[in-house]
Amino acid sequence: MLLVSLYYFTLSTVYAQQLCNGHAELCSRKYSNITFIGAHDSAFVGDSPADNQGISVTAQLDSGIRFLQSQAHINSFETLCLCHTSCFLNDAGPLTSFLTTIKTWMDKNPNEVVTLLLANGDRTDIMRYDEAFKSSALDKYALVSSTQPLPFSSWPTLAQLIERKTRLVVFMDYGADVAKVPYIGDEFAYFFETPFNTLDPTFNQ
Repeated sequence: MLLVSLYYFTLSTVYAQQLCNGHAELCSRKYSNITFIGAHDSAFVGDSPADNQGISVTAQLDSGIRFLQSQAHINSFETLCLCHTSCFLNDAGPLTSFLTTIKTWMDKNPNEVVTLLLANGDRTDIMRYDEAFKSSALDKYALVSSTQPLPFSSWPTLAQLIERKTRLVVFMDYGADVAKVPYIGDEFAYFFETPFNTLDPTFNQ
């Protein structure tokens, strides 16, 4: 009976290790060749016109969201907070708290790779973000690329990210400086956003 139990435990452990973001077939696939479900302005939860989400960040992750986007601004107390356009409009609290929530979830889900995109509309010094990441200890999970920008074909697989414990990929729209904070990549070095004011159906810009 003991041998059977040990055999079952071993098989269960191996099977669990082979799952990457819930799917075995994703383990061998490069990060750059995977589509992730995302949540825009993920930190703004509620029923007001300035909110975007109806469930908490933890619930979003539990539901399968693996790409979290949000924006940060400096509030009137000089604290770096998750604010929707303006901290007077919607202040969802310190960036550190948001990052701690993600860190807690990732601690409990060791086979999950998460992407975080931060909008830095105020062009706040990147070191303020570094302080928040270190305060929450989320920086320990962050991927540091060997080159910037990392070529499409050079991205690691999900299994490699999980094995190396670099399961968090971070981007920032404005103000990223990999010479100062190597784990926050420049968003627009990797992908683009369609302008809101595009009226030409051919998208000639």
